This record gives sequence, structure tokens and C-alpha cells, in this order.
Amino acid sequence: MMLCFRLLVFIKNLSTKAAEALNLLPPSGAVAGVYAATDRERGVWKAPANVSLNAVIGPAVKISHEQQAEYNVDVNAGKSINIIRSFTGKGTLVWGARTLAGNDNEWRYISVRRFFNFVEESVKKATEQFVFEPNDANTWVRVQAMIENFLNTLWRQGALQGIKPEHAFYVAVGLGKTMTPLDILEGRMIIEIGMAAVRPAEFIILRFSHKMAES
Repeated sequence: MMLCFRLLVFIKNLSTKAAEALNLLPPSGAVAGVYAATDRERGVWKAPANVSLNAVIGPAVKISHEQQAEYNVDVNAGKSINIIRSFTGKGTLVWGARTLAGNDNEWRYISVRRFFNFVEESVKKATEQFVFEPNDANTWVRVQAMIENFLNTLWRQGALQGIKPEHAFYVAVGLGKTMTPLDILEGRMIIEIGMAAVRPAEFIILRFSHKMAES
């Protein structure tokens, strides 16, 4: 009887371990879902972080705040690792939005890199209609107006910094601006786009001071 009971306990423990192993999944699928949901709800310029993971019991490895500081930036290699952490009352959150270029001021954040990729691909597809059009001032004005309208829409949605559109982006195209006479002779239309992308508030710093009574 005792042997049968021990066998049942062993089988139960074995099935529990098997279930735990089957439920242990890599984070890539969940993170891809966070990217898609953030893009849909907020926009590609919103950092895919501080977002709760649905149907997740918890991370397989618990990382503390102190331990995460070591992964946030590698001083030597500059590579950052975004940690998935469990917070009391908040659930399991993606707690980081850095690229592997952790020490790079321009491409440090995932949202900035993806936003530039998004604009680049969108503008590339939109300007395909101007291939084999006359490379003259009329075409340049049309191209510039189209791109400026697109960027102005993104600025109004909060994707770019600046209180005015001219503070948020610029578009340059034309002879003497982005092209030389040789470029025109060789059939090249060169467009230059500058953007002030919004960056995530990665660290919230609070300052307190005593205010003396005035009355």
C-alpha cells in the first residue's frame, strides 16, 4: 500500500514537472505581441515597455532592481539587455526599451530606431511614383510637399518633438540644396529629411524641497 502511494506521489510530481517544462516559453513571442499591440494602440514611436504581459504566470528568472542595473548598460561593450520583471500589483512587465547600442545617443532606444525605419520605408514607397518623372523644380516641390504633409501628421500625433512643425522636422530637395548639376545629369534625385524624434522617459527623477510658509 505504501509503495503504491509513493508511486502515485512520484507520478504526480513528474506530471507537475512536465507541465512546468511545457509551460516554459521563450520571451520572443510575448515581446513581439507587445510590439504589435503598442504600434496599434499608441504608434511605432511609443517605446514597447512598461507593458503587462497577458496570460503569463511570471518570468522563469527573477531579476531585482539592483541586478537589472548591471544589464541596463554594458560600460565596455555598450550592449543593453531589456529585462522582463514581475512587479507586485502590476503583473509581469517588459522593463526596458534599449537597443544593443546602449551607449549610442542616436540609436539607444528601440522606439527611435523603429520610428526612423518606419518613416524611411513609408517615404521610399510613397516616392516610387516619381521615378522617371522630370528631375526639375516642379517635381521637387511636389515631393517636398508630400513628405512634409506626412511628417506634419506624425508630429500632430506626438511622434516628433517641437512646438512648431519647423522645430520637429525639415525636408530638403533640389539643386544647390541636396543635388549638384552632376547628380541631375546622372538621374539622381536626393532628398534629405531631418527629424527630432521623441525619446522615452526612461528615468523619473523627483526633487523635493521645503517651501516656507508665506502667510
